[in-house]
Amino acid sequence: MSLVLVRIDDRLIHGQVVVGWGAQLNPDRIILCSDTIARSSWEKEIYLGAEVTAPYQLKVSVFTIDETVQFLDNKENQKERVILLVETPQEILELAKNRLSFGKVNVGGMHYKQGKRRIAPYIFVDNTDIALFKEISKMHVVLEGQEVPTGKKIDIIKAIESLE
Repeated sequence: MSLVLVRIDDRLIHGQVVVGWGAQLNPDRIILCSDTIARSSWEKEIYLGAEVTAPYQLKVSVFTIDETVQFLDNKENQKERVILLVETPQEILELAKNRLSFGKVNVGGMHYKQGKRRIAPYIFVDNTDIALFKEISKMHVVLEGQEVPTGKKIDIIKAIESLE
């Protein structure tokens, strides 16, 4: 299995991911990792529709954290090029604690909500997000903000430090 992109994006599967990143990275599959969505048949069905609307052949899976780890650990899936999407840094930390290793995480969209502060035009964080990012970083994971493949990259930890 080749994780071609591990991305935090609160919009999950949408045009920037499927068209922008997908055209650049040519994935075989997108895994949306969310315990909540994986257990909601109607929400799951909405995201699985990306298989039909993608401008290239694409498999979409909506898995819980445990199912994601099992899928990615399975040797039969090793040849697939995978984009892994999560909604928050919490899922990244849980995946890492479950022995899933990745060297870099793309932070692509954490939009404004009350109590959050801006570190990039498309990334807003609160104290919980900051603590999670710091914990993830301690696991030797590079956290890089980048909205689209052609966009400027930002170091999330340095951006957070500028808030403090």
